[in-house]
Amino acid sequence: MRIWSLVIFLAFILILSITTNAQNTGSISGTVIDSTSQQGIEFASISIIKEADGIAVTGAMTNSKGKFEITDISFGNYLIRISSVGYITKNTVTISISTKNRIINLGNIILMPVPVNMDEVSVTSKKIMLNNSIDRKVYNVQEDVMSKTGSASDLLQNIPSVQVDIDGNVSLRGSSNVMILINGKANPLMDKTRADALQQMPANSIERIEVITNPSAKYKPDGSAGIINIVLKKETATGLNGNIGANAGIKERYNGNVSLNYKPNGVNYFGSLSFRQDDRNSISSDIRTQFDRGTNLPGYYNNNSTSHSRPLSRGGMLGFDYTLDQLNSFGLSGHYLYRGFTRNDMSNYILRDNNLSVTEDYSRSRYDPEYEEEGDVTGFFQHNFSKEDHKLRFEVNASFSPEVEDNHYANIYRIPAVPNEFDNTLIKQKDNKLQMVAEYSNPISENASFEAGYNGDLNKVDLDFFGEIFDPMKNGFVTDMTRTNHFIYNESLHAVYATYSNTFGQFGVLGGLRVEQSFIKANLVSRDSVINNQYFNIYPTLHLSYKLSDIFQIQLNYSKRANRPEGDDLNPFPEYQDPRNIRAGNPNLKPEFIHSLEFGIQWQNDFLTIVPSLFYRSRFNRMTSVTTALNDTTLLTTRENLSSDQSAGFEIVFSGSFGNFLTANLSTNAFYEQIDATNLGFGANKSTISWSGNMSCNVNLTSTTMLQINSNFRSSQLTPQGENKPNFVFNLGLRQDLFDEKLSLIFTMSDVFKTLKRETNLDTSWLIQATKNSRDSQIMYLGVTYHLGKTSKKAKEKAIQYDNGI
Repeated sequence: MRIWSLVIFLAFILILSITTNAQNTGSISGTVIDSTSQQGIEFASISIIKEADGIAVTGAMTNSKGKFEITDISFGNYLIRISSVGYITKNTVTISISTKNRIINLGNIILMPVPVNMDEVSVTSKKIMLNNSIDRKVYNVQEDVMSKTGSASDLLQNIPSVQVDIDGNVSLRGSSNVMILINGKANPLMDKTRADALQQMPANSIERIEVITNPSAKYKPDGSAGIINIVLKKETATGLNGNIGANAGIKERYNGNVSLNYKPNGVNYFGSLSFRQDDRNSISSDIRTQFDRGTNLPGYYNNNSTSHSRPLSRGGMLGFDYTLDQLNSFGLSGHYLYRGFTRNDMSNYILRDNNLSVTEDYSRSRYDPEYEEEGDVTGFFQHNFSKEDHKLRFEVNASFSPEVEDNHYANIYRIPAVPNEFDNTLIKQKDNKLQMVAEYSNPISENASFEAGYNGDLNKVDLDFFGEIFDPMKNGFVTDMTRTNHFIYNESLHAVYATYSNTFGQFGVLGGLRVEQSFIKANLVSRDSVINNQYFNIYPTLHLSYKLSDIFQIQLNYSKRANRPEGDDLNPFPEYQDPRNIRAGNPNLKPEFIHSLEFGIQWQNDFLTIVPSLFYRSRFNRMTSVTTALNDTTLLTTRENLSSDQSAGFEIVFSGSFGNFLTANLSTNAFYEQIDATNLGFGANKSTISWSGNMSCNVNLTSTTMLQINSNFRSSQLTPQGENKPNFVFNLGLRQDLFDEKLSLIFTMSDVFKTLKRETNLDTSWLIQATKNSRDSQIMYLGVTYHLGKTSKKAKEKAIQYDNGI
């Protein structure tokens, strides 16, 4: 009931705002077209300039069709400037807006691409760093952040509202439950190993990043925090184009990538190769006081661990698009990623009783050669009807993801004087997926659009554990049935959706409905037990917007979201990487459901965008990790559902360009969270106020030299049994362009102040625990990038990247 009361209240505010109607104003509209392809140019910049003094009074950007409409323009005489990266800027003749000439349609505005060797033309226009549409915030990373090296994971650190932690995990507005899409589609690489996949993806392949905190019904409802959509560049220029980059860092780190595109005529061939040699040293500690449930006497536990590995990743992509005719096209592409390394860990344990006498003192070593693969093949067919953007598209994606860990452990005892122990665990995991998509879109009129579609996902996860221990009596290894198990998880998900959008003057609406049916089968093979579940759910979405003026807009959005458990969350068989800290899933874990509401305001001109937002989330059956004691020295961490969780927050985003000298993104958000864990026996409700912020700043020292500063902070966060402590990181980078920007030299330093770490505290009636993880995260890289084919000055600007993942 509280949700709908808040919806009604914010809708009332929206309606009140609509009543303000500007007088003595008019509007200008048009469509910006590429002279070669005759297609609309997205994100072209439109500036309205007073004829009298040459001052830009307002502006806008074109949509995906190249269309724009600027309203509430005061009567007067104006010049219209149209610009886009890679095109020659065009200025119109004087246009007069008056009582007799309120509505002006400029029709099709043709822009010419910048010729390859057109030195006399200087393309100085910029896309606005942040473009806020009715359902998403779009960050034009290739325009305002200007580097040519690094990974997608590093690039995400520069995006307002997004954080990347010490393990490379991505979170949005403080929540790690975010879905990451590639070109608007779910991608197998973004599942269980997405942190590694994002570190492997070259940043120079990305055109823009879209942050969708309340997605429409077109998208899967997964991810309580929303969606991050990574849109890759798709070269359309004829001939051969591409980039070659290589980077070398301290401690024998290095990486490189080659991306090429060849388009002779109706066929577009594209491909890339990349590699990454890393070096990972990490340190962790676990200090705890555990109270006996019977005597209430304390016991003390201290663990200090080190880990070293040198992951080597190799990836590639190959594909083509073929245009059969003006109405039909098809394509085929494939991706492959291999990551292999040998992990060497050493953990030292000291256990004391309530008298502080040492009861155990031993070391546990781990030798683990492991590898993981990710591969997929995607095919599509698209039919375009005679009307622009009226199309039908079919797409099929099949993927595989095998992973093998071959763990060898040894316990070396000092106290007590007992024989050393040896155990092995071989883990084989297979993850196969089949995704089927049918999408239909129809622009019913100039302002209205209808979309509908079907999504089908067939997933199978196979987890096979084989454990063995050394038997001194037999002088060899024997099967350990407590560590040997087999778990198979099958999920079949079918969804249909429909959305409708329209604009009525200054008012915009986008409504949608998604219906899903899922069938789940958890097969505990080792126990000869099968658990079946099925869920039917309806997910409504609604997005409202109202333009008070061309630089001022308000929005109200609502969506119902879901967070579904994955195979690892449901697998009840424990993993004994550390026998004192056992982890296992919960086959009875339920999906969590989220009602998400957001009210935002946008103020934007040609140089600065400010977006303050209020958001509220109400979650039911929230999934969380819970730790319990198996005995005096061993803990079990598993997954459980909370009764409920509520959070509300305020976020403000600044994005701007200050002349040709400085560009910056700055965001901060504060949120209040209250969790109810009484169903798990943790007493009354708990609440806290948390906040986070990030900043990315580019300073052009000269026309070819750029300095970048990047920083983010995240305050403590509440958990059912304790909290996650704050963390902070600061990065620095420098780029120098040479030879008319054909060649670029890049220097980066990650974690300048060596502050990157993760700390967690648990505080219950029977356990007080503090854990800390850190690594040698101050990393320096020196890189070089060379550009092939046609390039324009601004088309090559991207963000300096940093290595802040473990």
